[in-house]
Amino acid sequence: AISYAGLKDRQALTRQWFSLHLPGKADPDLAAACDETLVILQQGRHRRKLQRGAHAANGFRLRLTGLKADPAALEARLQAIAAEGVPNYFGPQRFGYEGGNLADAQQCAREQRLPEQRNRRSRTLSAARSWLFNQVLAGRVAEGSWNRAQEGDLLAFTDSRSHFPATAADLTDPRLAALDLHPTGPLWGAGELPVQGPAAALEQEVAKAAGELPAWLAGAGLSHERRILRLPIGGLTWHYPAPDILQLEFVLPAGCFATAVVRELVTLGEAGQTEHPCDF
Repeated sequence: AISYAGLKDRQALTRQWFSLHLPGKADPDLAAACDETLVILQQGRHRRKLQRGAHAANGFRLRLTGLKADPAALEARLQAIAAEGVPNYFGPQRFGYEGGNLADAQQCAREQRLPEQRNRRSRTLSAARSWLFNQVLAGRVAEGSWNRAQEGDLLAFTDSRSHFPATAADLTDPRLAALDLHPTGPLWGAGELPVQGPAAALEQEVAKAAGELPAWLAGAGLSHERRILRLPIGGLTWHYPAPDILQLEFVLPAGCFATAVVRELVTLGEAGQTEHPCDF
């Protein structure tokens, strides 16, 4: 039984723990597993195996090449996202190649069925929830409220799944300005929307425009959950190894996407080239 806390990027040099369930057996000789694509850095015994989602955060080192940008504008943007965070979108990889996972979910919702294969069922449900969340977040970005609390919001801390309703007194909570506390958006499932006021109106509008998806998710046995709308970026640093290369290093909470950070900085070109967007 081999397990891990989460999948890493396919096209990357990654470092992570795996666990092998070998109670009462000798430590295995893993030398034969090493080659030019795999290096075992450390191994040891533990009383518990890894569970999915057990990691607290992910660290990233990204290099953007072929960069075309106004240096002063890019520097100002980097300073801004370091201080203010970015919208916490689900990245395009959540939706599969050319959005195939989302297309599957929409087809299943129209036909009111669930995929029989467990992995495919999980992918389609996740894609549908993620897309609905992104639609709500895009609405909050458009109205300028993605990074501030409104009465009736549910607020949550960065690393906590618990949340509480925002009252008028909570709107000036200093933890909001410190990027410790954030408004949340929906991960759709069964039950009434737990928000009120403007947040509820927007989420109901998104649900109405989404057709069968919300009811399909509720019927699949998923419970309504919440996800923070704002993504704080831990330890963001950057430098330029060459004039057309930007290297970024930062830490994100588990379940958050480095692509959400990159999209706030540059526009990716067709052949992997990058351009700084004209407007922020």
